[in-house]
Amino acid sequence: MGRKQSSGAVAVWQERLARFERGNLTVSKFCRREGVSTASFYQWRKRLEQRDREPGRVEQAGRGAAGADMPGRFLPVNVAGLNVVEIELPDHIKIRVPATNAEVLRTAILTGHEACREVAPC
Repeated sequence: MGRKQSSGAVAVWQERLARFERGNLTVSKFCRREGVSTASFYQWRKRLEQRDREPGRVEQAGRGAAGADMPGRFLPVNVAGLNVVEIELPDHIKIRVPATNAEVLRTAILTGHEACREVAPC
């Protein structure tokens, strides 16, 4: 594991693995739904488990959530009273999700962020 991992990729995979743990899908079905390979899933799970076992490693409060270690890039959002949340990505791509479903909203934000990073820096 000699490669340096970007904090954004780490956060995305931490969230992805947490979703897997909360769900009841097999690894292959989960990976198909997420659009990632099973090999990547197992590699990231192993990397993060090893990382968490490093001596002296302590998670800081507020870390681990997507964007938590990127100050100024993400802000808290209150969606109370909204029926639909719209996320606009580069090239005027818009994602609309129900504001009442926190898991769907979180998945849309993380997926949009990951897709945005693949195209250009957000």
